[in-house]
Amino acid sequence: MAKVLMTTTVDVQTGAPVNTFAVSANDTIKAVVLRKYMSAGASQARITDLSLTVPDGTATSFTIPGANPKPISTGNGPRAAATMVVQQGAGVEEESWVEGINFTLSGSVITFLPNFIGTGKVATISYTYYDPTAANLVYDIPVYPSNTKGTITMDGLNIILWNEGILAQELKAWVTAGKANGVIEALITDA
Repeated sequence: MAKVLMTTTVDVQTGAPVNTFAVSANDTIKAVVLRKYMSAGASQARITDLSLTVPDGTATSFTIPGANPKPISTGNGPRAAATMVVQQGAGVEEESWVEGINFTLSGSVITFLPNFIGTGKVATISYTYYDPTAANLVYDIPVYPSNTKGTITMDGLNIILWNEGILAQELKAWVTAGKANGVIEALITDA
């Protein structure tokens, strides 16, 4: 018998935990290990007041200086659309810009859709993101085995795994990888 633990990652768009596993083809899944507690998902954090001074003149883009601020390290990072308060010069009225309409953000590069024009320009970005670190997930939602079924997905098929009673089953894996829902902590195989 072998214990196959889940590898948990975080869906960067929704914050949902994603459990994946790897087995050998033709391994038989003999049982499942259910969690006592599961996670509702990653926590959200709000980054506010990332203040930038954009060089004088006309700017079509700007690179955020230094290390990429968390979590703007990738173009499709785990964050909700950003907003930006811009002031195109001292004494000029502030404007609120929205990502996708007034600017785009890819990695640490901001591309201004209307050019950012003026002197003494300041941009202040705010955005919300999901914590992408699976180790930071909090497992605090009780799981009740009497009313919980485990499901796994292999080769695009959703399979319900019953772990007790007359419906208990053994499943022979025909592929080497799959996903499991949040209540399954491990699979027990015949390997």
